[in-house]
Amino acid sequence: MTPSFCVLICWLALPLQGLEILDPEEVEYIRSNTTASVGGSVTFDCGPTVPTIFIWGFTKPGTENNVALAYNYGQGPKLQAQSSSMGHIRVPENTSALVIEELQKEAEGMYTCQALYDTDDGARITFYFTRLDVEDD
Repeated sequence: MTPSFCVLICWLALPLQGLEILDPEEVEYIRSNTTASVGGSVTFDCGPTVPTIFIWGFTKPGTENNVALAYNYGQGPKLQAQSSSMGHIRVPENTSALVIEELQKEAEGMYTCQALYDTDDGARITFYFTRLDVEDD
């Protein structure tokens, strides 16, 4: 079991009382890359449907420190203060997408959405990894 998976499960344990994960080893990983320009905007998707619970994280190049940017565990999306140096970050209503407008060079790095879907067949966890390269204008 990866450390990221353990952190996700431990962090979500309280709001997930009663949610049964039938096979926690069945985790899907989806990877992509995108490029955007300083001052522009970018949208990161966290799956084709809104997950029951999601956490957006960011890892700056050259580090292993994953910092939470936004999350939603059933109470509506919440943004973290440390995201302000990247540009204007938001999670549009009724989505799990992460949008960054007025993009700054500091936004370059790896974005991770940890998504938990509560399905009729039990919980399903998917990690969406997107590498963002920010070009100067």
